[in-house]
Amino acid sequence: MYKLSLYFFIVSFSFAQSVSYNELLSYTLKNNKDLKTSKLNINLSELNIKEIDALNFGKLSIINETNRTNHSGYVFNSKLSSREATFKDFGFAQMNEPINTQPKDLNYPSSRTNINTKLTYDIPLFTGYKIKTQKDILKLEKKINKLKYNMNKTELSLEVFKAYNSTVVAKEYIKALKESKYTITQVFKRAQAFHKEGLITSIDVKQAKAYIYEINAKLSEAKKSLNFNLAYLRFLSSNDKISDVKSFKSFNLDFLNKNALLTKALNQKDELKAMKLYKQISKKNIDIAKSSYYPQIYSHLEYGYNDNRVNFSDEKDYYNAVIAVKYTLFDNTRDANYQKNRILHHKASINYEKQKDYIKLELSNALENLKSKKVIQKEKKQFLNLTNLIFKQSEKMYKNHLISMTNLLEQKAKYEQAKAQLIQAKFAKALAIAKIAKIININFEGLK
Repeated sequence: MYKLSLYFFIVSFSFAQSVSYNELLSYTLKNNKDLKTSKLNINLSELNIKEIDALNFGKLSIINETNRTNHSGYVFNSKLSSREATFKDFGFAQMNEPINTQPKDLNYPSSRTNINTKLTYDIPLFTGYKIKTQKDILKLEKKINKLKYNMNKTELSLEVFKAYNSTVVAKEYIKALKESKYTITQVFKRAQAFHKEGLITSIDVKQAKAYIYEINAKLSEAKKSLNFNLAYLRFLSSNDKISDVKSFKSFNLDFLNKNALLTKALNQKDELKAMKLYKQISKKNIDIAKSSYYPQIYSHLEYGYNDNRVNFSDEKDYYNAVIAVKYTLFDNTRDANYQKNRILHHKASINYEKQKDYIKLELSNALENLKSKKVIQKEKKQFLNLTNLIFKQSEKMYKNHLISMTNLLEQKAKYEQAKAQLIQAKFAKALAIAKIAKIININFEGLK
């Protein structure tokens, strides 16, 4: 039984995995399904470009049409097409009859099979630059899809950053609780010794014991929170082996001042780049609207064989070459469409400028938030140092019977609270820096 338990322990340990932030991010970016979908949109954009580009090369088709009919018009036309029509088919056999005679050979022909096999080639020669402009738009849309992929990647990276550091915080809190439990256990043992010597009452021992129970409850809750966080990391990364995390992660942006950060944000922010591309697309849509004012030129080429059976004889072949020019003389919808696209371009320009203003506001708020978090962390650290000194002094006073167990435990509780608050302040500061990094489009991968 002992060997079996040891075996399962070794197997479970071998499948457990402690991950660093960079490892977790790598797993997540590799396995995330939304990112995979976003990447497929880029592939679709490439195919859309190929599709519109193919229009410039035209369309080559081979067609076989086989029909059998006694429709007089179709029969007569098929005989003409296969060069088999005779004067008899025109009704000349009854030419001596009165002028209003309905010729039977023409109106009631025998059923005929007609087989037309042809090769056709259709190509637009000039579309008012419409195809070229549509291709330009599709190229811009491809760039937007790449930016959307990067935006999704950055958003996911920030989520991984928060989830990972939250897990580290939960782990550090458990460590702090275990240290507190050890300290209180020592206090409890001393209280037992003092009680045996008759220096304190049993109530002090009971209070210390009760505090240990309270810490155990907090430990249980903290472990549950840690397990929830680890489960979320496994969900994000699609890696079921994750069982632990390593050290805390943060960005270092102290080398950049506010102006440098704003310049980076305006130059590197993917959302702003996308808005600029949407602005360019709206300009291209104006050009497409203009294309309807140009003549449209296209060509149709056809070569084939027509007979009542499959026949590729030179006597049965034909060709047809068409060049068509279409020019719209009057269509009031063209001007309306043109004006609509001009308005949409103006709206896109306004939205672009609005996005720039929003980024300035977003960065300003983020910097103020970071400034506040730095002050809070500093204050919490000082508060922790102070509560630590107070607790140590309280321990000495308790040993000298100058304060009660209740007072000692109150100071210990404040010390624990200060530890937890400092851990949270550290996390809040790191998250505030990460949000600034997201605004200025700094890569979340490869953090030191």
